[in-house]
Amino acid sequence: MEHADFAASVRAFVDEFNAGDVEAVQRHIAPDFSTYRPGPGEPTATEVWAELATDLRRGLPDLHITVDELEPSPDGERLSGRITLSGTHTEPLWGAPASGARIEMRSAVSVRPVDHAFAVNFDGITAPDLIGPLRQMELVNPPDQMHLPARHPDSQVPEFVLRVAFTGQAGDRPCSHLDQIRAWESAVDACQECVALGGTWPALRLCMACGYVGCCDTSTHTHMKHHAESTGHVLIRSIRLDEGWGWCYADNAFIGKRTFERLKERQGERA
Repeated sequence: MEHADFAASVRAFVDEFNAGDVEAVQRHIAPDFSTYRPGPGEPTATEVWAELATDLRRGLPDLHITVDELEPSPDGERLSGRITLSGTHTEPLWGAPASGARIEMRSAVSVRPVDHAFAVNFDGITAPDLIGPLRQMELVNPPDQMHLPARHPDSQVPEFVLRVAFTGQAGDRPCSHLDQIRAWESAVDACQECVALGGTWPALRLCMACGYVGCCDTSTHTHMKHHAESTGHVLIRSIRLDEGWGWCYADNAFIGKRTFERLKERQGERA
């Protein structure tokens, strides 16, 4: 596809979406992520972006996309430019009530043609770029309150957003400690060490090697991190099974809920 024609198709998608057609995502976004091809049983990029777009348009009804400065990349395989997403948080989103905040996020962006669609990548986006808008919508605590319980305990940021914030990529990073999993869940719903100290925590983590439950890395005492350092049990997961994602301290790897579900099924088959 000629660069001019490709740029026109990208702008057509933007115009359709801004006109209220959320299904434009399904028509224009390719199944592959820009640098990652989903494996069997994993959601496609089309599905992930469509779900995020639907959620965001529901929570920010005036959500608007602007794409500027689309130019061919040096290798000629994609277009690069700038993207701005803006809108007002006037409806509940991901378990958080409307905050009324005006949200705006800017990023470099690249789009790569795939058949009659395109893959999109937010180039160089960092955790602060994503965490800032989440804080405005009260889905993440302010910096000086990260050690406290969440303002809206039932809120839940989508796994894909967390994955990109933590690792900057769409797929799981390799983890060499998955064979150490022995504990999948726990009846404990408190960090006992924090309880003994009279403290509290924003979130709880489960050690998947021994079942220990401790407070997360933004808590005051970071008991789970200390547990990992003292025992070598480096693979943890969110104790909230509706979230279910995990992290390996040794490999700096984010592990998605579906990966754990597949591993648990295989472990059960071998038992």
